[in-house]
Amino acid sequence: MTAYRNAFSLPGDRVNRRVTRFGLYGADGVLLPHAQIETTPWQAQPAPKAGPAHDSSRLFGPALFAGPVDKQFGFILLNALGRLPALAGLPPHTTLVYAAKPTARVPDYAILPPILRSLGVHNPVLVTENPLHFQELYTAPDLFGESLGGTGKPAFYDWIDSRWPAPHPPDPEQRLYVTRSGLGPKAGRFACEDHLERLLQAEGYQIFAPEAHPIEAQVRAFQAAGKLIFAESSALHLFALLRKPGQISAVIQRRPTLPAIMQAQMVDRQGQPTVAINAITELWWPPQRGDHLGLSVLDFAQLRVALQAAGLITGQGWSAPDGAAVAASLRAGLEPGQDVMTTEHRAEWLRAKREKKG
Repeated sequence: MTAYRNAFSLPGDRVNRRVTRFGLYGADGVLLPHAQIETTPWQAQPAPKAGPAHDSSRLFGPALFAGPVDKQFGFILLNALGRLPALAGLPPHTTLVYAAKPTARVPDYAILPPILRSLGVHNPVLVTENPLHFQELYTAPDLFGESLGGTGKPAFYDWIDSRWPAPHPPDPEQRLYVTRSGLGPKAGRFACEDHLERLLQAEGYQIFAPEAHPIEAQVRAFQAAGKLIFAESSALHLFALLRKPGQISAVIQRRPTLPAIMQAQMVDRQGQPTVAINAITELWWPPQRGDHLGLSVLDFAQLRVALQAAGLITGQGWSAPDGAAVAASLRAGLEPGQDVMTTEHRAEWLRAKREKKG
């Protein structure tokens, strides 16, 4: 692995809300290899040659460019781990340098250290939006994630398995439903997920809210279960890293189409791929801007058939919530005077918001 002495980084200008000119350069001002940023919310298109910034901070000692980082759990799993196997050939005190997209509000990157520590990575970590000058910088190929379309190289999965080893084969009698209900009514969700939880509990499923557990406990729970059902969420990105032969799994969609990255991950490891189930009959929106805040109404009869076909439930005693329960669930978390909107109504609402803002 090559050490680049006196290398430097530039945050670069903002081209648009998804693209900046961030780049890593050698002492000669030429772009370094393996420093690309190719994620859904952020891509880097650096100038091919540049000079260092006069006001850059200096980082002494060895450093590894570890990729981009964001506050989101799923983003970190997909974009901040793929270069870490290179640490095996570097000094133990090597600083991990992550690039952050400049934003108006400084994000909280608090989820990054627990993920790294759970993998046994205890190196110093630096997240930067500012120009840096490096005494000794290493770059490494990205072996997993969005830059590879959501897939991973065998060497990356070998590294993951060595860091998160499964103590036992999955138990075919152990069932896990990974819920979103613990996130509260203001999160993007299904209507009547509590009803779904009761049906699955009757089928022997443990209801598991991942955000209530440390990373290590999430990993152990996902490794131990023989049957897993997920409400569509970033927890599926973690399970996809761990999935083993003998596990049967499905994800219940809360959006009509799963992201391509998620679909690629679901089939990338050995064993039975995770089944995607689209049982959505209606999609509603709260009066909020976030595209992740959709509220889905499920066809419980269709859901039962799909879960039965996947070998995940018997379907005995299965029932659908009544219309009043669905209506109440859709409006949970709204402020007085607010109501949910159709997709068409929401598009008009967003357009009016933009026009008012100017």
